[in-house]
Amino acid sequence: MSNEARLAPPLLGLFRALVASGVAVGVRDYLDGLRALQLGFGQPDRQSLRRLAQTLWARSEVEQRLIARWFDGVALPVAALLAGIDEALDAAMPQERETRGAAGPDPAKPGIVADQPPLPLSDTQSPLASAELAERARLSFASAREGGGLPVPRLPAQPLIGEDYVLHPHTLISPREMAVLWRRYRRSTRHGPRTELDIAASIHERSRRSVLAQPVCRPRRSNSARLLVLADVSPSMDPWRPFIATLGDSLRFGRLASAELRYFGNLPRKQLYATPDLADGEASDEVLRRHAGAGLLVVSDAGSARGFLNRRRGVQTADFLAEASRYFPAMVWLNPMPRSRWSGTTAALVEAARNITMLPLDASQLQRGIDILRGNK
Repeated sequence: MSNEARLAPPLLGLFRALVASGVAVGVRDYLDGLRALQLGFGQPDRQSLRRLAQTLWARSEVEQRLIARWFDGVALPVAALLAGIDEALDAAMPQERETRGAAGPDPAKPGIVADQPPLPLSDTQSPLASAELAERARLSFASAREGGGLPVPRLPAQPLIGEDYVLHPHTLISPREMAVLWRRYRRSTRHGPRTELDIAASIHERSRRSVLAQPVCRPRRSNSARLLVLADVSPSMDPWRPFIATLGDSLRFGRLASAELRYFGNLPRKQLYATPDLADGEASDEVLRRHAGAGLLVVSDAGSARGFLNRRRGVQTADFLAEASRYFPAMVWLNPMPRSRWSGTTAALVEAARNITMLPLDASQLQRGIDILRGNK
């Protein structure tokens, strides 16, 4: 056998068979198996190794039976072939063998154990593959240390990050809380049929005529507040898509006179869209004119998510806001990035505009934004 023979990775044959059978295992699962072998799990016989593979890689009874059939179909290498592998190992790694022989087996480190039965690590049956099987079967590891086990991964040091990041979909404000906040946005006016008794006017009429032929009624109060929301759905706003979706759903429960959500990419241009995929566009002038007198709420990072300063984008955004200020008495811009990330970006240019107020995105700042839309500066 050639001295350049290389030992195949342990359990690679089983791993490839599982992948070919459609089992959902990946590279990380395979590395977990190697780590378990290094810690001494799966020793010292075929049954122990099979239980280890089923524990790590099987998520159903069908997958457990698949692993069991694979082990049953792999034959053990003969002793003569193992002796040939020993000679190849001695020739290929003489220094390592001398060092390990002088120091003796270390139970705390992985090594090659000669007195343990070989482990089947390939499902090939040809004579050429038997040699490869013997090479794989020769690999083994010492027993686990007392109190050992699979450790919990931990970072060697805390990362130097001054901000908290959420790496799974997370809504900043719950739908119920947002619906309650919208109900804070009220402009009570009386209009419609006269169905509510006006006690003061009835008393005045009775005093003036001495006889009250019929009570005086007035229209009921109702919320006449209207709102237009413009949401940025550019790639930099992808982490806040759940919030935008929740915002759109909550508008139906805010008891506003009218509310509409429109979308744009990066900055409001000549078209505003009815869907997040920027379809069904409508001229922005028409949208602004239709909601004249309402409150305007813009949700966008204004370039602060990427940390870019685009002066052209800042000028175009300022032009849009100047046009919008002709129709909306109050405008608020919600930026999902922290205020500390605005400096040196396009968001700083937008914040400097006098006709709009830019606020960070959280429940308290959204409440403040609603108060600004109501006219309470």
